[in-house]
Amino acid sequence: MKLRIAVLAAAVAAVMLPATQAAAAPADTISSDRATVRDYPGRLVLANAAAGDPAEVTAYCGDWVRIRVSPGHAMSTPVGWVLRGHLTKASKPGGLDGVPERCGTDADRWRDWVGAINAPFRSLRQVDGLWRRITFGTGVNLAATPECVPAMNYVRVDNGPDRVDTAQLVPGLDMAKVSYRYVTTDGAIALISAPRPGASYNVWSFVPSSCLQPKGRDHVYFDEPVVQLQSTSGLHTGTGYSNETIRARGCSAALLSPAQPRFGYWVDPAPANRPPCPV
Repeated sequence: MKLRIAVLAAAVAAVMLPATQAAAAPADTISSDRATVRDYPGRLVLANAAAGDPAEVTAYCGDWVRIRVSPGHAMSTPVGWVLRGHLTKASKPGGLDGVPERCGTDADRWRDWVGAINAPFRSLRQVDGLWRRITFGTGVNLAATPECVPAMNYVRVDNGPDRVDTAQLVPGLDMAKVSYRYVTTDGAIALISAPRPGASYNVWSFVPSSCLQPKGRDHVYFDEPVVQLQSTSGLHTGTGYSNETIRARGCSAALLSPAQPRFGYWVDPAPANRPPCPV
């Protein structure tokens, strides 16, 4: 009986402790020089962590790990998801032992950081009378001025405007292959991607949104109609779908960003604000 009471008392004490004492997050470090911190596994890039940044691992979801970074550099948000392979300890066998599997922790958290996005999830655009899934951003040119050199991160200070961190510039990217992704809430900063010459992958980086020049269209975002669907499961990239198909999926017109109409559509607005399907 005394043993049972002692065990029970220890369990109660553990519950009463602050979370950091009851189950401290495993310590790790960033091992990659291009570890993108995202709002949700595989989705929106919010910032970039640098090699050597200390990170607390709080959860995982498949190959993605939720972390809190303690950077020694400017960073819009230190909390998000990175690929397991971009961490020193977590990438090794057993590196996530004891870490809880929690998918969906940060669903829609991006709204605090992103104003308009170029590839809305569950969205399609109309091309030659058919609807095609949006998988990436529109191509843009960058103004050839010193302030338009991409930077690894941007920073938000108090109530001031978002600004790129000029101490983390990324010169040498292939400026002929730039794609636009989104702008921040105040519209001041845009996320773009571009490869290094000869590289097989793109580098995510940030520039003042005033640097963006549409390539082959009137606006930074798609000029053609865009719709959102309740589900895109089973719809393939590169395939055109009819009006009947998208209506059957639960279609609504994409809502042009009320704050930044030049840069795209507001993603997944409140149901009461969704315009009706245009077809």
